Amino acid sequence: MFLSHTLGRQTELLKHAFHACKCKPGYSLLGVLSVALVLPFSGPVRAAVPEDNDFANRAVHQVYQPAAERFSQASAQLLAAASDSCKLRSPEALDTLLLRHAQAVKAFSALELYRTGPLLEENRQNRLFYWPDKRRVGERQMRALLADASAASLTADDVAGKSVALQGFPALERLLHGKRTPLHFSQGSDTPDCQVAVAIAENIDAMATAIQKGWQDDAPQVMSLLKPEPGSEFYRIEEEVLRSLVTQILVGVDVIQDRKLSAMSGEQANIKAAPLWRSGQSLTMIRSNLESLRALSVDTGLAAATGLENELAFEFRSADGMLQKLLELPELTDGSGEFTADAESLLRSLMAVVDGIRYTLNDRFVATLGISPGFNSEDGD
Repeated sequence: MFLSHTLGRQTELLKHAFHACKCKPGYSLLGVLSVALVLPFSGPVRAAVPEDNDFANRAVHQVYQPAAERFSQASAQLLAAASDSCKLRSPEALDTLLLRHAQAVKAFSALELYRTGPLLEENRQNRLFYWPDKRRVGERQMRALLADASAASLTADDVAGKSVALQGFPALERLLHGKRTPLHFSQGSDTPDCQVAVAIAENIDAMATAIQKGWQDDAPQVMSLLKPEPGSEFYRIEEEVLRSLVTQILVGVDVIQDRKLSAMSGEQANIKAAPLWRSGQSLTMIRSNLESLRALSVDTGLAAATGLENELAFEFRSADGMLQKLLELPELTDGSGEFTADAESLLRSLMAVVDGIRYTLNDRFVATLGISPGFNSEDGD
């Protein structure tokens, strides 16, 4: 049965590859074929899951903590650049602010899918990244906020008490990547945009600091993750820790494939439906997302425990290579806003490769670990 399913999966990937290969030779087909061909012809064998909790140790010290530290540093630099831009009102200060914004987005994206612990506390995940905003709530609320006389004296505490659509990166992007951004930030305009941007950046920095603190060794959930105990409100046994890690990985792949990439591929493809499209950060964000899942599955030792380390590492490299080619394209869209033929083909092929990663994780990684994933908070959203 497994052999039949694997052969069927290979055939599906091959068909998708030939259907998607409409751009320059080698752009998409090679990557998809390579993923299809590495699928082994053997059934899953239950792995010897580490009994000393080393996988949790690696997750905390090699994955979560470094990602949280980088985000905290990037958010602090973003806040400093926003403050400087408002004081100096120069094109150079604005350029620095835009650079720091891009760096902070990348750092956030490297932990965005670690949906546990401090990222979920106080609704930080939604406050940092309210997306998708299908009803354009953020746009309407931002217009109303900028028209309010109190916007000129807005503080981070004020922002923290407002709608999630006004608190994080999408809201800040609207201010930093609008048609009138140069006027508002570097030409002495008396509009409140600059002060609002500083308040949002400070709010982001406060949350980043809390997340970084929440991943320290003395944080209650981290102590429980490293040493589960009966009666704990977090983790009672090591299997619960393992289930949490696996669930984050599987849910993360679903978010990338079914939300972010699907918005950019298919008949309904629309660049404006992609995350952070105004700042051109959509692909960079997805790239960091995928790298974060590679780290959680490979760097923790979980992939090695299942015998899938080399295969998963190869699949993640294939996806990263396609993203690099997409980033190297002169343009993703044409003058009418439609994706170019090269971009469309590469995006479809990227989806096929990510689908291959999802297959490896769902059908073999999980089965070999013998773990039933936890509740998928993304279901039904």
